[in-house]
Amino acid sequence: MLGLFYFWPRTTYPPDFIEPHPVLAVPDSSAGQLLQVTRFIAQTPRPEDPFAYPIPLGAVGPEIPLYSGSLQYPFYCGFSQQGIEPPLIDNQLGYGIAIYNDLQQITGYSKDCQHPSRLLWFKLTADNQVVPYQGETLAATEQIIRVELGTLLRFFYYIVMPVAPTEYADRTSATLWNQQLIYQFHGGVGIGYRQGSINLPRLIGNRAAQLRQGYAVLSSSANRTSHTYHFLRAEEVAVRLKKHFESLYGKPRFTIGIGGSGGGIAQYLLAQNAPGLLDAAIAQYSYPDMLSQVVYALDCDLLHNYYYFSASDKTFWQQMANRQAVEGLSTSETQQVRFRWQISAAQVLNGYWPTPAQGASQCINAWFGLSSMIHNPHQGRLTPFTVPALRQSTHWSYWQDLVEIYGTDQHGFAHSLWDNSGVQYGLNALRQGDLNPTQFLELNARIGSWLPASQMQAEQIRFIRPLQLPLWLSSFGRHNIAEPQQKDNMLLAPRYRANTAAMTQAYRYGQLFLGKLQIPVIDLRHYLDPVLDMHHLEPSFMVRARLAQHGNAEWQQIWVSHPDYTPETEAFMAIEQWLISGSQPESATDRCFNAEGQVIASGPKVWQAQGSCSQQYPPLSNSRRQAGAPLHGLMMQCQLMPVSQALARGDYFPIDMSSYLGQLERIFPQGVCDYQQADLAYPTDW
Repeated sequence: MLGLFYFWPRTTYPPDFIEPHPVLAVPDSSAGQLLQVTRFIAQTPRPEDPFAYPIPLGAVGPEIPLYSGSLQYPFYCGFSQQGIEPPLIDNQLGYGIAIYNDLQQITGYSKDCQHPSRLLWFKLTADNQVVPYQGETLAATEQIIRVELGTLLRFFYYIVMPVAPTEYADRTSATLWNQQLIYQFHGGVGIGYRQGSINLPRLIGNRAAQLRQGYAVLSSSANRTSHTYHFLRAEEVAVRLKKHFESLYGKPRFTIGIGGSGGGIAQYLLAQNAPGLLDAAIAQYSYPDMLSQVVYALDCDLLHNYYYFSASDKTFWQQMANRQAVEGLSTSETQQVRFRWQISAAQVLNGYWPTPAQGASQCINAWFGLSSMIHNPHQGRLTPFTVPALRQSTHWSYWQDLVEIYGTDQHGFAHSLWDNSGVQYGLNALRQGDLNPTQFLELNARIGSWLPASQMQAEQIRFIRPLQLPLWLSSFGRHNIAEPQQKDNMLLAPRYRANTAAMTQAYRYGQLFLGKLQIPVIDLRHYLDPVLDMHHLEPSFMVRARLAQHGNAEWQQIWVSHPDYTPETEAFMAIEQWLISGSQPESATDRCFNAEGQVIASGPKVWQAQGSCSQQYPPLSNSRRQAGAPLHGLMMQCQLMPVSQALARGDYFPIDMSSYLGQLERIFPQGVCDYQQADLAYPTDW
């Protein structure tokens, strides 16, 4: 019995899951201003920066935002990940983290995580290993790298510069600089409240080839989306960091952005919202923006909940071909579903016989749990970095990170912009005969929606004591899903209608990529659809469709390669030629590569329906496109039309759904999406 007690799951967080140096308390107010945007952010002048650059060595950079909103609290300091001493003490009131002396006595507190700027020195070895440098004699193949590290708007900033041995210990000399600049962006999924950090040896190692060519590199922890997707905040940091750089070294000939996933999103959005910051971009594994992927990614857990718990024929939905007809994303008959034993356990605990899937899908293997991470205000990160009182009082969600833009509801929660009102899941599958009318109707009647934020609860997680392994008892966040209820002899679950004004704010503040961009972009990615990676190919074409709406499609070139080859060097060369010549070179056209790095095909037609690259690396779909939405994906909230109008227009052709009109009207009492109309939230005054 004692042994069973030891292994029994517990609810409290084990020590290994708690971040060191937790935030203890927060101030009652904070400084900072939010830019007032009435039309579109790119048309809104930014205020003049009063800071006298450069930031002196030994001093901190500007702290108060000029236009990206107020200082966010709690704010978790990232010095332990950065591997440097604790931040400066800024109060004695207990706000922020505790600062200790050598005797482990508290000497004060830091709420803003400020660090004086300093110089760090590294060397690149012949095989591009990155090691600290202390003035020793170099081999001919070794390169000294100078890094300036400090804080700007409370985030770490990094200036990375190749230097000659005679420049050791000098801050401003830059005889090896080629007058060209790289701005490094980073990916991940974050919801704010963190200073974060960047792994310096990795940053230097990733840019080793360009550093040896003489490029300088800028980056900031604010430009890593595993910390935040607040792109106005990310913009202000990037703009002010570049001003600091120019005050030291002069204006670069051109600035090239690079970064993957969220780092690719950052390039599209910042190039659109702040023209002049970047002259070109290499967007890797990108989506158009965070919101466009959230729309269908948050559908995934709803669909899984239906497959495993709400469907009358659960076995049908364990066939991957049936899932793909609705989800649109990639599937595999040979891979296995992540956490499959936990899913089966959850089915048993809820009174259902387990129905293990035959294969796996990207929707579950890549997006499982995103709803908890970004959408549930009571959950956020599994690893807590505040004391319990702050953990309970803070709304941990992506929406809350941008609350000054999106606003709050009557309960004080930031507006969620996810909406599935009127969405007919699996409409294309119905029309193609992959679902019969009964299956289509039941799916849409029972899939439901996410509960309003005020009704959500934290995930039900237990920790197995000896392993300190988290056991998720609330599979797919199903306790936060509006479940079907019996009504008029039919099980029906409600849909969610988001706040339209909040969505319009997202458009105005540039949190959505509209296609308003006029710099060269190479959209580069490995073809990862077969391995069920979330970085699927279709988003590249979502971007292109948006660019085409503004006549800008020629600025984006799509490069896709086998996962065994990364044509990053070729991308830099092509971008350089484009910038130097002022026109697109042949080396920068659309193309695809095989595993050996050979170009399979290139040119303007390779990504057409029957093009060589489309045949080799076919782009797939997503749940909203499978419901009839357009490729460009700028459809945060569809305009609704009566079901009778959809029937009369032939939206279900070749399936005759006229005999099901009554059921459709009960499922969609407010109407179904009319995707021939523009997004209801799209501003009409620009």
